[in-house]
Amino acid sequence: MKKIISAMAVLVLCTGLVFAGGSSEKAAESGTPTISFMWWGDDARNQATNQAVADFMAANPGIKVTSMPNPFDGYHDKIIIQLANGTAPDLFCFSTEWLSEVGYEDNPVLLDLYSVTDTLDLSTLSESSAKAGEVNGKLLGIPTGISGWSWYYSLNAMNEYCEKTGEPLPPGVDGSWTIDEFMEFGAKFHDVMGDDIFLFSPSRDAVSHLMFYILSEYAGKFYIDANCNIQFTEENLRDTLTLMQKMTEEGILPEGTAQVESFAGNTITTTHQTNGTWVGTFDWNSNVVAFSNNTGSEVGIFAYPNIGGEEFNGLFVRPAQFWSISSKSKNVNSAAILLNYILNDPTAALDLGLTRSVPPTAAGQNVLAEAGQLVGPTYDSTQYLQSVAASSYHPFILLTEVKDAVVTEYSKFIIGEQSLDDTTANLMRKIEKAAADTREDMGL
Repeated sequence: MKKIISAMAVLVLCTGLVFAGGSSEKAAESGTPTISFMWWGDDARNQATNQAVADFMAANPGIKVTSMPNPFDGYHDKIIIQLANGTAPDLFCFSTEWLSEVGYEDNPVLLDLYSVTDTLDLSTLSESSAKAGEVNGKLLGIPTGISGWSWYYSLNAMNEYCEKTGEPLPPGVDGSWTIDEFMEFGAKFHDVMGDDIFLFSPSRDAVSHLMFYILSEYAGKFYIDANCNIQFTEENLRDTLTLMQKMTEEGILPEGTAQVESFAGNTITTTHQTNGTWVGTFDWNSNVVAFSNNTGSEVGIFAYPNIGGEEFNGLFVRPAQFWSISSKSKNVNSAAILLNYILNDPTAALDLGLTRSVPPTAAGQNVLAEAGQLVGPTYDSTQYLQSVAASSYHPFILLTEVKDAVVTEYSKFIIGEQSLDDTTANLMRKIEKAAADTREDMGL
C-alpha cells in the first residue's frame, strides 16, 4: 500500500492535483472555519445528507460546511489520492473494505478519533460498533450505520406452505433451531411447494457470505482474525462445502448451474424472487425492504440455525461505511463537532433516516422507530443480530481476494467440474495465499 500511495501521490503532482479541494483550500480553525464534507450516494442519500448539513449549520452558525457529494464510481481512487497528497476533505465517507488499505501504515492518513473524544461522544455506540473502525489501537472510523446478515423469507410463500401442511411458521427471532432442523424444514418446503420452488436465493454475496458464516461456525471462531491469520482447518472447509452441496441436493438451493448463473449479477436473483421461485435469502438486514418489494410480500425472519458449537455463531455487526477525518485536516475540532452531530443528534438521525442503513446508536434507532421509519423486519432483524452476534467486525472478514476465490472454486464444485477434495485443497491454498499476501502488504 505504501508503494501504491507513493505512486498515486507522484501521479497527482504530475497531473496538477486535479482532485484537489481539501486541506490546501481550507480555512484555519481561527475565525469562522469552513470544513469540507465528502460522501458518495444516490439522489436520496444526497438530499438527506444535505438536509443534515443545513440543520447542522443552523444549530452551529460559527461553522460553515462545504458539501461534496459524489457518485460511487471513481470515489475510491479519488479519496486515496487525496489522502496521499494531503488534499482530502476534513470529514468524509470511507468504505469498510478500504480501511485495511490505509489503516496499517505507521502514520495513518486517517485521524485517530480517540484524540477528539472531548468533542466526539462515543458512549452512545455499542462496544462492537465503537471498535469496528479500530486498527492497532487507533480509531480510524465511526460507522455511518450498521448491518449484518440475516435469514429471511417471503411471508406469502411461507403462509401458503403452512396452510398446505398445517405446520406453524418456522422459528423466528424469539426461537431457535439446529442446522439439522433447518435442513429438514428446507427439504420438506421444496417437496411441498414444487420442483421449481427453493428456500434460498443464491446470489454471489449470499453464497460467499453464507460460506464464511458456516466456516466460522465450524471453526468456532471467525475464519480469519484481525491480523489476517486463518483460523480454520481443511476439515472445517470440507464440512462447509459438504453442507452447501447437501443444501443443493435437497432442494434448499437451486441446482448448481442456476447458482453459478446468479453469481454474474443481481438480475437473475431479482427475477426469481419476483416470480416467487426463490422465496428466501441470506442477505444484509438493510436489504429487507428491497426483498419485500421484489417478492411483493411482507417478510418473515428465520432464527439463525446453530451450525457449529454453542460458543460461537459466526455472526458479526458490520459498519455500512465509516465516517473518517483526514489526519492532515486543519479543522479537526470543527470536523469532530460535525461528526458528533451526525452520530448523536436526533434531528440528524431523522434527516438521514435509513439512507446509510440502520443508525449505529440506540438513540438513533429509537428516534427512527418512533417516527415509523425503522419498523418491522428491518428493525427486528437488526435488534436480533445485535443481541446474538459473536464479535465485532474487523477489516479482513470480507477480504475481496478470499471472496473471489470462494466464488470461483465453489462454482466449479457445485456444477460437478471439480471434486470435493480438489475444491477443498485449491480453496485452502488460495485463502492461505491471499491472507499471507495481505499480511505482507500490511506489514503484519
